[in-house]
Amino acid sequence: DQRLSEQSYGLIGQAFCSAIMHELREYYRLIAILENQNASGKLSLHRLLVWSHDTFDQLRLLSSLCAQAGYLNGGALASSLHTFLQYGDPNFHHLVKKVLHITTRPLLEMLRRWIYEGECCDAYGEFFITVDSDTPEDLLWDSKYTIRPEMLPTFISKQMAERILLIGKTINFIRVVCRDHSPINFPFSTVATTNQGLNDIIGPDLNGHVAEVYKITSSHLISLLKKKYLLCEHLTAIRDYLLLGQGDFVQHLMDLICKDLSGLSSSLQTSMLQSKLETAQRATNAQYHNVDVIRRVSVIKLEESGGDTGWDVFTIDYVLNCPLTVIVNQDSRETYLCIFRMLWKTKRIEHGLRRIWGKTATWERTLPHITRDIRELRHLVNIVCAEMQHFISQVQYYINFEVLECSWKELETAVNTAENLDNIIEAHKRFLGIVSERLMLNQEHLQVLTKLYANYQNAISFMDAYDKAHDVLKKTNMIREKRQEDIKIKTKQGGWGVEEKDETRMTQEDTDFKTQLKAISKQLTYTHKTFSDSLGEFLVALTSEADDSMKFLSLRIDFNEHYKQKHGNNFNGPYINRTKSVVA
Repeated sequence: DQRLSEQSYGLIGQAFCSAIMHELREYYRLIAILENQNASGKLSLHRLLVWSHDTFDQLRLLSSLCAQAGYLNGGALASSLHTFLQYGDPNFHHLVKKVLHITTRPLLEMLRRWIYEGECCDAYGEFFITVDSDTPEDLLWDSKYTIRPEMLPTFISKQMAERILLIGKTINFIRVVCRDHSPINFPFSTVATTNQGLNDIIGPDLNGHVAEVYKITSSHLISLLKKKYLLCEHLTAIRDYLLLGQGDFVQHLMDLICKDLSGLSSSLQTSMLQSKLETAQRATNAQYHNVDVIRRVSVIKLEESGGDTGWDVFTIDYVLNCPLTVIVNQDSRETYLCIFRMLWKTKRIEHGLRRIWGKTATWERTLPHITRDIRELRHLVNIVCAEMQHFISQVQYYINFEVLECSWKELETAVNTAENLDNIIEAHKRFLGIVSERLMLNQEHLQVLTKLYANYQNAISFMDAYDKAHDVLKKTNMIREKRQEDIKIKTKQGGWGVEEKDETRMTQEDTDFKTQLKAISKQLTYTHKTFSDSLGEFLVALTSEADDSMKFLSLRIDFNEHYKQKHGNNFNGPYINRTKSVVA
């Protein structure tokens, strides 16, 4: 009676006391009968022994139950009672089952409220699911609801408990984060059966009910995320913008802003870059994206340091709101930023080399007055440019087809076949992990990434040297063009086309130009050698990686063993035996 009156004992503890008192009523009734028999003189010792035998056995069992229960409460109390079901005596088993049935009624009511309404009605801390009411809304899925192992009844498996947790968590996520209060279509038979099946919580029926409700609630949430919040469309947009999957948009954007990014970062205005990004969207197939997708793409500038150019601070961001931030959280956004920076650097090299090839191909038309003088320089530029283009095209092939496309296909399949939100979150994390690893962006591949970026820097140095050389060539071509015009004018006027003083000046100009050409050729040759050496180091580093795709990247870049033969003894170890290494 004292324990029954203690509210701190909880609803389950009070139900246990009630079950014990119910069984004691049978004992009190027997006492009354025996007193009546004794008063009438019909009670003998033999009759007393026979009538009280079963009752005394029950009293001993009830005493054992109370001793085992002690001061336990909640699910721990139910677990302690459940252990007595292992006894083989059928009468003993029947009595324990009756007590356990009454004791677990509050637990089953909590379970019913949780899996159908998402409410955790646990005033005394008895339920095996706990709620952290201080958790902010954006962390509801991750940390608001957890399992208390000490309150998990032994007749509920860990796997079933995880499903029960997910059911209530899913309902709360739908109501609170998704702001959706439409009814979840539970079949009437399921609800009715579950209410009737509360008597069989320690039997096999509960598992089937939980599995069915779990499937319905998870399907409802995934459908809501895909239809109302356009999950698949936003993931595709992230691929198109942050992973540079929308090729025409990326190309047009780079054409628009490449000159702006070549200047100092301090002179860049985010509003101007944003305007050009929107122009690129309107001018390409990106204009056909969903309006909600288009407005989420924005330009941000990274933190600046002294001497940074626009290329160093420019990045694209894709803004998402709840509930999709549960999938693409802040950590994921930072990972996407790292991936974007790597892809953007690669695209910059490819764009710059293509621009150089285009300019060089038109030298005969744009620089007609110095064409004969720059044949050797043109040949050198074409050799260096072709070598760098081969390198960057193989890297882009590796990135696009062996990393992004394969990983994206796996993510797409996982999202389409996901049973619950956790499956989608895990698939997205796995996607980012695989991409980051194969793009050498994690700590384990830092050495290889450093060597790759060294090649990028050498290519940028070549492009800068080429731009300076092109300015010199244009200036010289203009001087010679003006020289020819002056000669024509003087000839028409009846004078000498070239006078002695002009001849001296022209000779000096030609000498200066030849000197500049030698300096330019020397600079480009040095850049070429530096690039070739750093590329060889990168290839050696690639072949020491465990990932076969990285090894095959080195094989494609040096498909004819040009760098191995060129650098000779510098290529030791796994690179020489790369075929065996890959096959092994």
